[in-house]
Amino acid sequence: MKTKILVATLLAGLTSYSFAASNVTLYGQIDLGVVASKAKHKAATFEEKSGFVGMSRWGIKGSEDLGNGYSVGFTLEEGITADDGAVAAGSGAFTRESLLRVAGPFGQIAFGRMGALGFAQSTAILRGWAFGTSWGASAWDGSSSYGLHFGRLNNAVNYVTPSFGGLTIHAMYSNSIATDDSLNKWSNNDHYYGIGTKYTAHNVDASVIFEVRDNKHVITAVAPKQKAMYHVTVGGTFDFNVIKPGFIYQFATQDELYDQHAFGLSATAPLAGGSLKVGGKYIFRKYDGAYMTAHQAQNDKKANVWTLGVGYEYPLSKRTNLWSYAGYADGAKAWRDTSDVKFNGYQIGLGMLHKF
Repeated sequence: MKTKILVATLLAGLTSYSFAASNVTLYGQIDLGVVASKAKHKAATFEEKSGFVGMSRWGIKGSEDLGNGYSVGFTLEEGITADDGAVAAGSGAFTRESLLRVAGPFGQIAFGRMGALGFAQSTAILRGWAFGTSWGASAWDGSSSYGLHFGRLNNAVNYVTPSFGGLTIHAMYSNSIATDDSLNKWSNNDHYYGIGTKYTAHNVDASVIFEVRDNKHVITAVAPKQKAMYHVTVGGTFDFNVIKPGFIYQFATQDELYDQHAFGLSATAPLAGGSLKVGGKYIFRKYDGAYMTAHQAQNDKKANVWTLGVGYEYPLSKRTNLWSYAGYADGAKAWRDTSDVKFNGYQIGLGMLHKF
């Protein structure tokens, strides 16, 4: 009996040493709730929803100290829909993020699949919007209809400078945004270029981001050869310790297609042991030339939307939050036939998010 106890103790010690030496961590979160939604002129829906305030996910990350201030690390992350256990997006594993990074006195460089600078992954620097890219209708959304961010990028490289008193400079390039970069020659791929600065010091957390998608391979019936798409995004928060207000603005344009302005004012504040989020955003889009999207009625050349949202999180423990949300979006008549409540309708939700 004593021998068995000794062997078990030695094995446990060796296992602990192995994990400590490689510094590999299994992590993730499960977000599940019930959400009632109703788009104008459409039937109301009531569903169990996964990933409403934060996509359900699991991942593996690790790092190794190479000495002399250098290290190498990796992140492999996959999204799931917790209500049915399915993979959330894509057909393979680790479609949320899959990268290898090297850090040192020069800064940090990462290679692989990752979020664009204006998105919400580990390489992103979007600031100024309390709801980030989650929370239903209040999300700083990246849908094809409004495209407030470029989402995830394949075949990408990201560089971050060392911090200069809280200021860092970020640069990113993707050789082929959504396809295998070996399928076409370089000039026939969609490329992403991004550069930005982030400042985090003295209660300020802010960023300025310039991004381009050149649309080299896009060919459609309404636009035989699309022009490049440009985003300029400026946002930040100031923490007054009691309340943290934020502001975000974005100008997006694509020649011969559209010009778009998006504004957001939001704030977070402690309330009854939890955290309250409030925010309103306004999106103004004017279509250019003959281009009209399928959901536009009577050749409308403007498609404006304003959204108001209120969210609340209450911590049951260090790893588990209860959340609730109510949001309303009102779109111009161009959106009257859409079933997407991000543009025209309301949402009410209640759920729980657990991190591990």
